[in-house]
Amino acid sequence: MKFNHWVLPWAKARAKTKPTPVPKEDDTKVFARIKPCRVTRPAMALVVVAGPDRGREFLLAPMNVKIGRQAQSHIRLKDAKVSREHAVLQYQAKKQTFLLKDLGSTNGTFYNNCRISSILIAPGGEIRLGETVLKVIALGHKDLPEPAGVESPKG
Repeated sequence: MKFNHWVLPWAKARAKTKPTPVPKEDDTKVFARIKPCRVTRPAMALVVVAGPDRGREFLLAPMNVKIGRQAQSHIRLKDAKVSREHAVLQYQAKKQTFLLKDLGSTNGTFYNNCRISSILIAPGGEIRLGETVLKVIALGHKDLPEPAGVESPKG
């Protein structure tokens, strides 16, 4: 039969394969590298220095942060001159900073007294939305408390 003609060469080839060699103690062993788990901490914060929300502080987590008056905003301001969806801070992982983008607000978004459509923010800068002024602050890792369950190396 023609069918056996196809099966037999396959069966013969399979029977000729060698078993896998057993590794000796001298052989090199390969282990998977496991990356250490890092706790991502905020590197920057915003402090309201002028406006109805004066004194409030906002930690900037490494994610996109919406700023506006609506309840869904991450940073919700009470300023009537701030749009419902006023601006967004987009986290730039490679540069480890934020890109401030205006979302087409009526009164505009200002960074260091210059109207912007988008700009990278830096510590010491000021963001103005309506009558609210937000100061960008850099956070040092020493200032933050240790996460629960982690012992400090000093003790």
